[in-house]
Amino acid sequence: MLKKITLALPKTINLTKMIDLNTLVEETGADSGLVFSIDGVLVESVNLEYDGNVAAMIGMILKMSLEMSEDLNNGDLKQLMIKNDDGIVVANKNQDDQCVALLSKDLSKMGLLLRKMDTIFNN
Repeated sequence: MLKKITLALPKTINLTKMIDLNTLVEETGADSGLVFSIDGVLVESVNLEYDGNVAAMIGMILKMSLEMSEDLNNGDLKQLMIKNDDGIVVANKNQDDQCVALLSKDLSKMGLLLRKMDTIFNN
């Protein structure tokens, strides 16, 4: 007797319909960008080597930060910023756990990246 196996696929990402990633990267001056699920499943990337690995890592950071925020009763995580010596990563997620991240090696772009991502996710 054969057993029926059902695979659980990630939620369909519809951010690519509302966000032109190439335009977003160009308008903000970011070096690269990606669209992915919070589970790290890459949907689209621009100017990024090892994009699948980056999507998986940022997805894991977002998921862990979301759980920490919930444990601390700080509400739902909306945005994550990672700043290091040589750059910045700004990642946002929507209520369906669909994510967009922008990466830049120019720290002076931090304000623009944060503002643009807020505009996209709050409209």
